[in-house]
Amino acid sequence: MRIRGLVAAAGPFVVAAILGLAPLGPVGAQTLEPEVIDLAQAAPRPQPRPDTAQPQPQRAPAQVLPPLRAFQRDDLAEQARRFEASIATKQASDTRPIADIRRDADAAATRGDFRAAARAWEQIALRSGTDSAPWVRYSQALGGIRTNEWREREQLQTDITASAYMAYRRAANRNEEAFALAHIRQIMVARQQWRPAIDIARAVVETRDTPEAREAYNRLRDQHGFRFRETKVDSDATRPRACFVFTEGLRAGRTDFAPYIRQTGVNAPPITVEDRQICVDGLRHGERYAFQLREGLPSSIPGETLTRNVDVTVYVRDRTPSVRFSGRSYVLPRTGQRGLPVITVNLQSVDVEIIRMGDRSIAQTIQEEFPKPLESYEMQQLISERGISVWKGQLETENRLNADVTTALPVDEAVRTLEPGVYVVTAKPTNAQRRTDDDDGSNGRVAQWFIVSDLGLTALSGVDGVHGYVHSLNSAKPLADVEVRLIARNNEVLGTSRTDASGHVRFAPGLTRGEGSQAPSLLVAATAQGDYSFLNLRQPAFDLSDRGVAGREVTGPLDAFLVPERGIYRPGETVYLTTLLRDAKGDASSSGPTASNIAGS
Repeated sequence: MRIRGLVAAAGPFVVAAILGLAPLGPVGAQTLEPEVIDLAQAAPRPQPRPDTAQPQPQRAPAQVLPPLRAFQRDDLAEQARRFEASIATKQASDTRPIADIRRDADAAATRGDFRAAARAWEQIALRSGTDSAPWVRYSQALGGIRTNEWREREQLQTDITASAYMAYRRAANRNEEAFALAHIRQIMVARQQWRPAIDIARAVVETRDTPEAREAYNRLRDQHGFRFRETKVDSDATRPRACFVFTEGLRAGRTDFAPYIRQTGVNAPPITVEDRQICVDGLRHGERYAFQLREGLPSSIPGETLTRNVDVTVYVRDRTPSVRFSGRSYVLPRTGQRGLPVITVNLQSVDVEIIRMGDRSIAQTIQEEFPKPLESYEMQQLISERGISVWKGQLETENRLNADVTTALPVDEAVRTLEPGVYVVTAKPTNAQRRTDDDDGSNGRVAQWFIVSDLGLTALSGVDGVHGYVHSLNSAKPLADVEVRLIARNNEVLGTSRTDASGHVRFAPGLTRGEGSQAPSLLVAATAQGDYSFLNLRQPAFDLSDRGVAGREVTGPLDAFLVPERGIYRPGETVYLTTLLRDAKGDASSSGPTASNIAGS
């Protein structure tokens, strides 16, 4: 006779597992068997025979609830489907009574031979039809196997989860369902997959709500669920703020988080919500603040909120002394006052150095470095291999506490004879100490490119080649008789021309069709007086398509507009087309007879 009870099939692990307390590990180490009880259909215990004079009412048997299926995971379901398909081809080879096989399984687990225990439980499960508990015990036995072969470890991990999830799907009632779910929860906890473990623990409570199962769920949620993680204070910003970071995303949509953030002395602090953090703005440097994150603050996980109030104290320190430039590159005119803006914070002076790039390496420098930001090692390499230091010194700055102070670096006073060319200016705080967040050893050193030239270059590319325009930066007038060269990526000169009275120069389309090292890279303009400038053709062009000026696609040498006399034809009819043919300038073309290829469907 087959014992159809969850405890009978699952063994000594069943009571603790159903209640949410069973630890993950070998199950065969326990040798004592509990009383065999069918938890789904437990009959009342025998009562003393009542007095016939006082009849006692009969107690109704416990109601068997169908499975709830409160937990679903597509990846686990797919693993279970594959596992179930693989065992469908297997047949039990051990024909002994199930009780004998189970004794062998328990004995193997007791002596630590979990491979033998797994084989025995597989035989029991194959002979148990739709019963789910033997597959849970099979999964537990697989969990005790240890191996150094990574392929076998991967397969064991898959089979452990798949067999447990298959048992969950085969559960005939909520007791069996809770037992299987509790085991899956243990697997996730052992693998430190906390989010699935919390979701499964909640499903156990929904399936069979016992104090033990609820305690296991609350413990997992408190330790690994949605909770406050850390505080980040942006002290180096002009307007500092404090951000409270959580372990999970915050509820999206039109959710008012203001009731969940309290600031001492402020009724409604200004807050912004960003994914996993809530930031409080309006703070000031050098002050201390007290906040409270209120219980119930909602997360993006259904049913999970902040479980208790959290008190946080924040101190906003003064800004770190620093120096920076206003952009990546700058153009200084050859004549007039010349100064570079330098922005400092909490500094009285900065150390400045001006380096001029050598003319022979200008093409390589422009193609590889200019005008991208320079890291510390790139600065050192440029100075040592391609650059010449033309000035070093200190720049005095005004020190206003925690404020951005802009000071003009008088380049024309520092370098009396500033020749046209490409320069790099570096700056760092005077007597700067190595900062804890200074990974590259730059000590806060920053750099900016700048160009000394009166030549302003503009380029346009089209089907008719590359057009260049040269203007004076000082007067904005077009410059005539300026030599302009088209340079390839390998520094070869593709073409040379001079600007006309309107400052215009054009290079034929054939010069722009090179590929690889022959592709056009630079426009370099030079005057007889020694002034020169350049334009990198490999940089992204201005994209004005979002301004409503994209226009039509550029046409070829001829542009045709064809109009039929009507819109639909029968097979065999003649189609008459009116054609307007124009050249690249939009004028009517008189190039002679043309042929048209018309395709229909």
